[in-house]
Amino acid sequence: MTSKLSDAEMAIMQILWSHGKQRATHIADMAKEQIGWEKNTTYTFLHRLIKKGAVTRHDPGFHCEAACERDSVLSQEAQGIVEKLYNGSIELFVQAFLDGKPISAKERERLQKLIDTKK
Repeated sequence: MTSKLSDAEMAIMQILWSHGKQRATHIADMAKEQIGWEKNTTYTFLHRLIKKGAVTRHDPGFHCEAACERDSVLSQEAQGIVEKLYNGSIELFVQAFLDGKPISAKERERLQKLIDTKK
């Protein structure tokens, strides 16, 4: 899956990642409870996600499951934000993200280890 997902599509994906393979009617019930969507709205987004290859449909019974891993999609979305808002600069992104927000010594240590693994 290489297509960018809308916020609404991400909401459906979060349900699938959290609950695994589900009948479309159950996904619609969860979307109604969590987001306030009607069944037709959920089905519209499920069909879009199927066309994009982010969701796999299994019949009979219109069962759906995520066809892509959460971490992969979140990484792709994060990279898109860095590209769009910070011209691809991770430094500018981190600077803006941390601006005015203190971080603990433990967080600094974990971030430093993460940076060191990327050298």
